Amino acid sequence: MLHFVSLSRRNGSELFYFSVFIITGLLLLGSPAYGADEPAPTEKNIISTVTAQENGNNLVLQIQGSTAPTYTIYELFKPSRIVVDVAGAVVKNPDDLSLPSNIDIGLATKYINDVTPSLTRFEFTLPQSYSFTTSQKESNITIVIEGFAGNAQAGVQEKATASATVPVGKSNRQKQSVESQLPTVDPLKAGAVTGETADIDTMQDNFSFSGYDKARITVDFYKIDLHNVFRLLRDVSGANIVVDESVAGSLTLALNDVPWDFALDIILNLKDLNKEERFNTIVIYPKSKAFNWPERTEDNLTFEADIEVVEQESLIIQQQESLPQPVVDAKKLIAKGRKAEKRGDLETAVQLYEEALNKWPKNSRLANKIAAIYLVQLRQNAKAAYFADKALTADKKNSSAALNAAIAHANMQEYSQAQQYFDQSVSTGKPSQEALMSYAAFSEQQTRYDAAVKLLQKHDELYGNNLNSMVARARVLDKQGEHELATEAYRSILLAGFRVPPDLKKFITGRMSLSQSM
Repeated sequence: MLHFVSLSRRNGSELFYFSVFIITGLLLLGSPAYGADEPAPTEKNIISTVTAQENGNNLVLQIQGSTAPTYTIYELFKPSRIVVDVAGAVVKNPDDLSLPSNIDIGLATKYINDVTPSLTRFEFTLPQSYSFTTSQKESNITIVIEGFAGNAQAGVQEKATASATVPVGKSNRQKQSVESQLPTVDPLKAGAVTGETADIDTMQDNFSFSGYDKARITVDFYKIDLHNVFRLLRDVSGANIVVDESVAGSLTLALNDVPWDFALDIILNLKDLNKEERFNTIVIYPKSKAFNWPERTEDNLTFEADIEVVEQESLIIQQQESLPQPVVDAKKLIAKGRKAEKRGDLETAVQLYEEALNKWPKNSRLANKIAAIYLVQLRQNAKAAYFADKALTADKKNSSAALNAAIAHANMQEYSQAQQYFDQSVSTGKPSQEALMSYAAFSEQQTRYDAAVKLLQKHDELYGNNLNSMVARARVLDKQGEHELATEAYRSILLAGFRVPPDLKKFITGRMSLSQSM
């Protein structure tokens, strides 16, 4: 499975950072259906058998049907399960549907009739989570569970690390030192194994995933109806999702370990749809239509006036009326800018925000918002640094603006200026997580390992250990030459209870295997 390096954004203050992030998340629950433009099958897909066979260290599961299937495959946890939903399918003889007793996998089937077409669900319960791949050929669905058979044969006791063990290799490789066999880790790619050194282009690429900080999902949609897609995203997100009745069509899409709101935006772009969000509610409608939120109706409301409330409202009105005209004009421009930003017209939005800032130069938050748009969405580092500096001129305590300035200068390889702004971003009484992790990653990239360690320690004192900080600390120990301590630090990641991405787990277990063989 792939995993993404993620940049975090906090709404309002618009904080971005390039630190080492591995974010685990929920895997999508759902059920597929034929799209409006897909013909329903003329005959049922008869599932005759489900087989399980070992192939080397892998286990191959196969669902054998009578026609080419329409299906969705996803993974669930606690306990670990692989779920296959097949549309329009029936099991030929449910009593005969079972797996060999010597294979530690349970199989349960279930009919789901509250969707169109109906589904047959195959749920494989595993002793732990494994990486797996899927494929479909003719009428059969194949799932390859990686490392399952090898794990069972070896009788490994520690299930958290068994499935990702990396073989040592041939004898000439065994003669090498542990250090020479271990790949280096890019400080700006969370847990990713690479043989290249991070450069400034990598730092800029990391910003491209900014703004998406929701729960992660992995999905494999095949000809699934759009309305069912949005129902599944509702289940994952917990948000209210309202879909215009004119939205129609089907979707084939495979995404691995991405934020659910990122997946939603991809679907909206593919299907030429818009969204509006308010009060934990997302309204989805065609771009050709318009949508307005309802206004609160007060015509039939009565109340007895409270003199204190009246006086308070009167004071607010007086304050609004006493605002300087340039500030009033600036607020109007900001409102227009927000509308343009919602439409995705960032160039117009930022132009309106700049006009507003000219009329209201002491608005530090507005200046920082402009800096954030230039930094992450328009990727113009020089302008981002310029407006972040304007924000700091208006409010020298704006640590978010200092962080944006630091990242912009780092992108332009102006490391001395970047460090000054990083210092300023963590100079508050309680620096933000984003600032501490970003500064630690920057210090690591500049080979200032002691400084990176201190920043990570500060982060853990204020916010506690998390997967990101533990990976960063282990990596810094490696770069300091403390390979045994680094190995122990990586081992502790597996024991900490975090959902560790498969490629990172494979790297850690491979490393421990090499250490034990020396």
